[in-house]
Amino acid sequence: MPDSLLRAYLEPLLVLDGIFDLSGDRLNDWPMSQVRAEDLVEHMAISGIDRSVLLPLDFGLVDPPQAGVEEYNDWVFEMAQLFPDKLIPFMGIDPQRKEALDLMGKYIKRFDARGIKIYPATGFYPNEERIKPFWDAVDDHGLVVLTHAGAAWGPLEEKYNRPSLFSEVLEKHHNMRLVIAHMGGKFRDEMYQLLAGHDNAYTDISALQGWLPSNPEVAISRLQEASRRIPGRVLFGSDWPLFDLAFSHANWVRFVKEQPWGDDSMKERLFGDNFARLMRR
Repeated sequence: MPDSLLRAYLEPLLVLDGIFDLSGDRLNDWPMSQVRAEDLVEHMAISGIDRSVLLPLDFGLVDPPQAGVEEYNDWVFEMAQLFPDKLIPFMGIDPQRKEALDLMGKYIKRFDARGIKIYPATGFYPNEERIKPFWDAVDDHGLVVLTHAGAAWGPLEEKYNRPSLFSEVLEKHHNMRLVIAHMGGKFRDEMYQLLAGHDNAYTDISALQGWLPSNPEVAISRLQEASRRIPGRVLFGSDWPLFDLAFSHANWVRFVKEQPWGDDSMKERLFGDNFARLMRR
């Protein structure tokens, strides 16, 4: 990840300086750009998580990264091969790249890649005509696409992050499946409208732990709302390791499992059943 983006993503957490000890070299010590597969698998074991999806971020067209897009994706897929029964790697490729389709083809052919992470805030509207060849390729391969939604920081622009911009894409591409991250963030209403109109759209609850531990009522309310409105299309997510200093992975899993926002059947859907259906080919 480029240094400028890493700094930008640290900004929302710096308000916790008075609560948690965030002193030290934040830029170099923060475990976001690179973590060992062993670290994640260890956290999963502590938290009671069986499988995790790896989501590399391609910000290279915004600012020069510490590793090129191909080097970074190679590292993610090779790392995942160490724990094939635990880790599911997605590609991280900006659709604006001229080599985007070639890179997509490489990881599908070499690693049988099942999905791709995108970040519209790097500078594209999902429904732009210039992005259509990317969606055509995604649809041809039946990929799962996970997109960021909601707020953006630093040089990124959140005007591109609206879930409503995917409506036209989904209308024309029925073989792809789309996951709107973070329940759409500040555009949550748009997320619900999109899912109401498209059966191949899902959402996840990653970053919802940002309300914890200070305001758990908001997190519980959002979980109750999702279980009522979209019980079959909401997925557990963590955004690990971004929130780990503020609210650990294990505590987040425990919170979702133990709080009375839904019955056991709904929690089983959130923690696995819905994901299994999403990934079914």
